[in-house]
Amino acid sequence: MCSLKGEIFINIKGRLIFVMICLIVLVGCAEQQLISEDTIRIGVIGDNIEEFKYSNVIYESLEVEEVLTNDELKTKYNFLMVSNKHFNTVSGSDYISRFDSMQMPVLFVDSTKGWMPFISPLNLQIPKLYSEFNTLPFKQSIISTYELTGVFSGVSVQYPNDEKLSQEEFEELATYIFR
Repeated sequence: MCSLKGEIFINIKGRLIFVMICLIVLVGCAEQQLISEDTIRIGVIGDNIEEFKYSNVIYESLEVEEVLTNDELKTKYNFLMVSNKHFNTVSGSDYISRFDSMQMPVLFVDSTKGWMPFISPLNLQIPKLYSEFNTLPFKQSIISTYELTGVFSGVSVQYPNDEKLSQEEFEELATYIFR
């Protein structure tokens, strides 16, 4: 007869389940990094943008006017994120010229007018400000790299108007920046 006095007996199936639960807990607690282990600095213009949590990302709040006045943006940040509250301002010709000259990636979050308001118009018939463009039946978050003046260079993701940029979509756009 087998005596199990003072011993805890767990069968193989129970041990396997216990190990799997421990692994799930450990993986769930691990800090997630965006793209690589390098520190990523993001300049955020606007206060209604969700800042997704990553162990290697630093978000810093900027005033919209700093796009025109701060000459260190390109050296200090990997990219800028602009909220929809500032789209009319940053679609102005001074801002578009500044984005073109910096050639720095800019993420426009939750646009309902597409990417056209954020590039230099090729002719005078194109509307000038964000508010003058037609509204689309969906939202887009757009990365523009400003590699060529007057031409859109970048990518976008689309989602329903009642949704916001998801973490998965944010990661997809960030991957494009660091390609």
